[in-house]
Amino acid sequence: MELMQKKRRKFNPEVLMGQVHDMDPLRELVNKIYQKKFLLVLDDIWNENYKNWNDFKSLLIGGAKGSKILITTRVQLVAKITRPVSIYDLKGLSKDHSWFLFEKIAFRNRQETNNAKLVEIGTEIVDKCQGVPLAIESIGNALYFEKKDGWLKMKDKVQENVIEQGGGNTLSILKLSYDHLPSYIKGCFAFCSLFPKSYEIDRMTLIQLWMAHGLIQLPNNIEQLEDVADECFKNLLCRSFFYREYYLPQDTYRMHDLYHHLALSIAGADCRLDYLDEKTHHVSFSSVSSFTKSLSLVKASSQVRTILFTNMYKLGASTLSTLIESFPRLRALDLHRLEIKIIPNSIEKLIHLRYLDLSFNPIKTLPDSITTLLNLHTLKLQKCSNLEQLPRDITKLVSLRHLDDRGCFKLRLPQGLRKLTGLQSLPLFIVRNNGGLGELNGLNNLRGTLEIQILEQLEDANSDCEVKHLREKQHLEKLELTWAHQERHDEMLLDSLQPHPNLKILEVRGYTGVTFSSWLSSIKNLVKITLRRCDSCNHLPPLSKLPFLESLWLDGMKDLECISYRDISEEVSTLSFFPSLKSLWIWECPNLKGWWRSASMTDHQQHQHNRSLPSFPCLSSFWIDNCPNMTSIPLFPYLEEGLNLINVSSKLFQEIILPSSSSSSSSHLSKLKYMRIGNLPDGLVSNLISLERLYISNCKELNLGSDVDGMEWRHLNRLSHLHIFGLLKLNSLAVGLQHVTTLETLYIENCENLKTLPRWIGNLISLKRFTIYNCLNLKSLPDEMRDLSSLQILMIFKCPELQRRCEKETGQDWDKIAHVTYVILRTMPRYS
Repeated sequence: MELMQKKRRKFNPEVLMGQVHDMDPLRELVNKIYQKKFLLVLDDIWNENYKNWNDFKSLLIGGAKGSKILITTRVQLVAKITRPVSIYDLKGLSKDHSWFLFEKIAFRNRQETNNAKLVEIGTEIVDKCQGVPLAIESIGNALYFEKKDGWLKMKDKVQENVIEQGGGNTLSILKLSYDHLPSYIKGCFAFCSLFPKSYEIDRMTLIQLWMAHGLIQLPNNIEQLEDVADECFKNLLCRSFFYREYYLPQDTYRMHDLYHHLALSIAGADCRLDYLDEKTHHVSFSSVSSFTKSLSLVKASSQVRTILFTNMYKLGASTLSTLIESFPRLRALDLHRLEIKIIPNSIEKLIHLRYLDLSFNPIKTLPDSITTLLNLHTLKLQKCSNLEQLPRDITKLVSLRHLDDRGCFKLRLPQGLRKLTGLQSLPLFIVRNNGGLGELNGLNNLRGTLEIQILEQLEDANSDCEVKHLREKQHLEKLELTWAHQERHDEMLLDSLQPHPNLKILEVRGYTGVTFSSWLSSIKNLVKITLRRCDSCNHLPPLSKLPFLESLWLDGMKDLECISYRDISEEVSTLSFFPSLKSLWIWECPNLKGWWRSASMTDHQQHQHNRSLPSFPCLSSFWIDNCPNMTSIPLFPYLEEGLNLINVSSKLFQEIILPSSSSSSSSHLSKLKYMRIGNLPDGLVSNLISLERLYISNCKELNLGSDVDGMEWRHLNRLSHLHIFGLLKLNSLAVGLQHVTTLETLYIENCENLKTLPRWIGNLISLKRFTIYNCLNLKSLPDEMRDLSSLQILMIFKCPELQRRCEKETGQDWDKIAHVTYVILRTMPRYS
């Protein structure tokens, strides 16, 4: 310790910078932690060299006292040479949990679980996995596709490859899963070793790279390469070679570190990371410096087929020119996010190039020479926001299948684009008065998403239904139509944009017409419809019979008066009313009066009393926000996922929330799990027996303390989260809340008349998190806070007197909350 203190006193950052002059990430790290308390997490460490570790640790002594380093590793020797204060050995799953996981994957609820022989074989295999979830998942996925003979062979291979190699070798088990892949997929998997560990892999990018190298072969002349490649990806995904985390962008995946290690071992010298030699065909670089270092060792190579840059760095013009000159047989070149401003004319020398990614670069134009790359399949220009035009002869690229122009809002597409009949993706098509929609004709192989932006009102000659062939694009899944001008009378243009009936998702933004085209009712395969800021529209075409429509979003429809132009009596007799609709969102429609065009309040109330209103048979989530004049809505007896009611009329609120006198009232909203409301009449919670999360906000006249007997809250025996916001008359919490012993989170914000918390708050035995925000008149806590034994986090913001009383050791109320794990007192919260 004394030696460490001496080193700390002698620490000189300038000297240290000299030690790490060629290691940019370390330079940044040392600067950030100097004289600061830090927690450094080093995940999955493999270094077994004590000197390397000691040198690295010496770089960290400039941090403040109390700094910590957390290391994870799969190697015992690594744990020993780091000399940690504590070592925690992670144990595998128990036998029961191991079998449960295996059974869920390998059998997938099939009847084979009744086959005693398969169960016996499976049990033996699971035992060899030693509780490692990834190994169990891998072997289970492989066996799912096998019959009994395949299970026996797998057991023998596990015996041979795992036991004879010393046991506990997870990589050997993963290798068995790889061995069971169809042969045409094995090369696709090995290619994935080019991406760094934990890299976010875009599905379509990977497919396009596979295609660029001929890894995908067509089994017949009917299917498309993209479809076959997508099946390869799905095969790897269902076998757990890839996984997706919920926070990742759509269609983005990761590969587990062990699978990545396996891919590296299979690819060998063929694929390299940050390194290049005479045997390398495919290489990726995580920095420009690693590329220039490799280039100094290998001046040029006709062997290299792929160069990818996987991180953001600046690639100089001379370095780019050298790259092009040095690797003339490239098939795939990824230059995204490298701050490239100019693409040199020498790009024409890469005559074998099939994949070129220039995305996220400040490029204004592309050289004419790029049109000589006749083998180019994929040209990616995503978010090249300065790009204004493409070469006039871009149509010479007859092999082009994917032109990714997402985010290129300044781009003017050249005339003659319709000649690229093999084009499969063109995400953005911007229409100006001098650039006609007719260029879309002939592009009938377009698939995925197409967004058409209309920047100006088109002249008659330019909108003369030339886009009739839009309805022939049978592979399109999503169509976005955006009007960026405010001129009216675009009904004819919308009529001419009728898509193919196969379309699944339609989004219309800024449409300036008064009525929608009738074709909207005829696209039978629609799953989702979104209409935003279509200000002049006063009603919608009939949508209730669309058989597969699951989601309907209406946002900012200022003149919308009714959703259905039909009479309510016509809808009552309808046998099929939105048969698949699961979520309905209606936002910012201030003039919306009701669902139907002509329904007097008397007639509507009569229908409701008899429960003969049309009802949504599948609706699970309903959000309506800032529609103060709406008074009628169809019934939704099976609402389960969520209900949001903000700034709606009291009549609509009563209709939705309060049960009728009918026999079905006992089950009204009984399955609802989530509710956010801006009004709260008496009798609200009597039937909400499944409610888990409740948000009550901005109810100026509501005082929960008026609930004298507390009976309304006794039924909420599943409520775990309660958020109360802006209840100006709230002077005490609802008495019945003391019976909600399942409550885990309580948040009270902007309740200026709340002066005390009830003594019964100690009854909330499950409460783990309690937040009080901007309740200025709440100046003390009750003694019963001591009874909240489960409370882990107490946060108090903008309550100066209460914060003073809760100061650690010195505050008058500190003894009441000293048992809480984290007490956070701040003037303002810090939101991440």
